[in-house]
Amino acid sequence: MRRKKRFCLLLSAVLLLAGCGGKGSGEANKNLGSHASEGMRYDYEMTEEMAALPLQEGEIVLWAQYLAGERVWFLENDADQMLCYREDKEKRELLLERVPAAFTGCSLYTDGENFYAYQMAKLTVLDAAGKERYTLRLEGRIGGLCMSKEGSIVLTVFDDVQGGLLLKTLDAESGTLTGGSRLSDCFGLATGAERGVLVIDRIGAYDLDMESGEKSWHMKWNGTSYIPTTEKFFLAARIGEDGVLEQIKRDDDKNYYLSYLWETHPEEEGKIPLVFRALHAGAGLKEIVTRFNRENEVYHVFLEDRGEEYGWDLCARTDMEIATGQGPDLIESAVVTDMRALAEKGGLENLEPYLAQAGLDRDGYHPETFGSQGMESGVYSAGYEMRVRGLYLRKEFLDGNGQADIKTLLDNLEGYKGQAIFNVKWSYTPANLMRYFFLMSDDFYGMVDWEGKTCDFDGELWEQILRVSGRYGLTERNREWEEVADLGYIYNFSSMVGQEQEAERRGMVLTGYPSEEGMVNWLQMSSVAINANSAHKEGAWQFIQFLLEEESQALITRGIALQVHKGALEKSVEEYLYDYYYNIYTSDGRHIIRDELPEGIEEKFWEGIASARPASYRTEQVLAIIAEEAEFYFMGDKSLEEVSAVIENRVRLYLAEME
Repeated sequence: MRRKKRFCLLLSAVLLLAGCGGKGSGEANKNLGSHASEGMRYDYEMTEEMAALPLQEGEIVLWAQYLAGERVWFLENDADQMLCYREDKEKRELLLERVPAAFTGCSLYTDGENFYAYQMAKLTVLDAAGKERYTLRLEGRIGGLCMSKEGSIVLTVFDDVQGGLLLKTLDAESGTLTGGSRLSDCFGLATGAERGVLVIDRIGAYDLDMESGEKSWHMKWNGTSYIPTTEKFFLAARIGEDGVLEQIKRDDDKNYYLSYLWETHPEEEGKIPLVFRALHAGAGLKEIVTRFNRENEVYHVFLEDRGEEYGWDLCARTDMEIATGQGPDLIESAVVTDMRALAEKGGLENLEPYLAQAGLDRDGYHPETFGSQGMESGVYSAGYEMRVRGLYLRKEFLDGNGQADIKTLLDNLEGYKGQAIFNVKWSYTPANLMRYFFLMSDDFYGMVDWEGKTCDFDGELWEQILRVSGRYGLTERNREWEEVADLGYIYNFSSMVGQEQEAERRGMVLTGYPSEEGMVNWLQMSSVAINANSAHKEGAWQFIQFLLEEESQALITRGIALQVHKGALEKSVEEYLYDYYYNIYTSDGRHIIRDELPEGIEEKFWEGIASARPASYRTEQVLAIIAEEAEFYFMGDKSLEEVSAVIENRVRLYLAEME
């Protein structure tokens, strides 16, 4: 709380001195983007094409890889022979007279002397004639295999105990595995361009020296519109002499693709840079940015996320940049400490004139899409995705409609006779459980008077909330007790179907958070705003418009959030229902008949979204104070009276400082 207060005071002073007020402070202070001091920005462009192989009658592709820098395809013909097609030389070579049984359904690799077939935790090594030499069963699933630049066989193995991937080196002669250095993740493993192995992960592509562990980066994705995905299965990769990353992939229908990724410098082509800073740029958001950049002839969006930077550090850096008349053109709500404070101090552009000029149909979006950020007039942010959170509670704590007022809910919980805990998985400690009871109440059930600048934490309801939180909150003593609640979330229709099926089994019903109006769902909106310092507000608005279009909205969520565009959201539900009932087949073409969906699931889905609302903005800091001080009560270090007195004192000071 103190950090946020200091930021607000600093923001006020700096904006006043900079003359921000939504008009910038002269051309010298106009935003040049967050990479301006680092020289020319770069992005990546990728093209992908289906591999056009001259397959002869009866031939199918078994696998593909790069061998000594050449793209080679392993084929099987109708005579059960295994062929090697060297694409660069356009010639076939007979490798084996008969495809070994060990190759069936496996991933393959050859180093020119041996064949390696692996599936799950099983690795089979065969000699050049296809005769099995030995089989290993590893403690963990094999993720990928390749030959290092130095000629060693290297494979990644999923660590089922601690998570992540272990990098192992295989002695092909003895069949022994050594090493065990850890990778946080890996989308692809290949022969290194200069040394070791080439690793493609969520950060970039680099050569990893197997002995020293040193990384030599070829590409980094942060600040670019590219991100690796698992939509297609990775087979092989190489870095060309021109720096292009070439990959071979396969889709679920066993179509093979070649993709080429290279660095570009849009500013050199005359495009105007726009910087969009987001906390985490997922695959959907990056695909939208890529499409915008291809279609827009004037502007190019550089999508900058936190990368390896801590989220708080990113917020602090963004705050300071905006306060000093700089910063990115487009700001996601998660990359600043206080979006409302920015709006109040003139740090954000009012989007109302842009909306009016564009004639955007606001009825086609969720009502909370266009946010005022607490201002009496104007729109200072546009939501582009949302998540709805509720809670599954045991039915006996609620009425037949899944509702209860706060007092009834607390009475029912307190009157329960069994040994129970709220929930283990989502770590509902006593302090977190107390936040659940207070989150959606604007005035803490009358305990805080915002206008009168007073508070009173000395009533029956306050004491009962603390008692119930202490009883049901997660501690070491009760981890094995009966769970009476579970997190309920509406991030897509599919997730809700699975939750409903599990909840019914456990005797739970989907409800929300307590409030004065009953149980309500909590709406969390990811939004974007235009920096008032930006020199390119028109271009920034063009991107926001593009982000809100129905076609873009269909891409952005990718199953982990809800579209704010009503039409896009409705289509996503229709597509799920179609796939659930009509479009699911087995590998041999038989249609799968699914069980009926849970009764009333569609109505619950739409009602859950319609009834959701954001948590009150002004309660955040008071909640933090209460949770911090109540911890002393839950730990037994202070009495209820002592804790209540400290909370009242701190909250009154906070209310007084709000002037």
